[in-house]
Amino acid sequence: MWTIVTIIIGLIFAIIIYEILRRQVLKRTALKIRHAGQRTADGAMQTALTHLASAVEVQEVHGSLHSVPVADVWGRGVMAFEYVLETPGMVKADLPEVRRLFNNQFQRYADDQHITAFQNAGPALRVTDAWLRAGQLHVDVAYLMNEATLEYLDDLRRLNQSDSGQ
Repeated sequence: MWTIVTIIIGLIFAIIIYEILRRQVLKRTALKIRHAGQRTADGAMQTALTHLASAVEVQEVHGSLHSVPVADVWGRGVMAFEYVLETPGMVKADLPEVRRLFNNQFQRYADDQHITAFQNAGPALRVTDAWLRAGQLHVDVAYLMNEATLEYLDDLRRLNQSDSGQ
């Protein structure tokens, strides 16, 4: 009897340890993938800023480049990152043009680096949102490298449609 109880307890402990280790491996792998996606988005943003800073219609952007994942709420694997840039003097009316300029530069970067979107679902890198707050331009950039990011963009599209319908 005690042998069976000991075996069952041992199996329970083995399963618990296995699950803990499995989750750690999955978490570490997901983090590596996210960092790779973030490096790609950072490279695209740095290149875009370099080109846009030389353009007449874009003001000089001050500050260091730093991105933060924005999609933890949406689930694992979403490759979307927020950039905050100092843009004194920019007004809300400039945002559509800023989005267009960034998207054009991201497309050039993706073409130059041979970056393709998941399932060829359009541009691999794109601005998903841009807004101004306290003299800072906030830009959300999605790197469409997996299904989770594609679903994230579909969710954003549905949210924007429901907001415009109200």
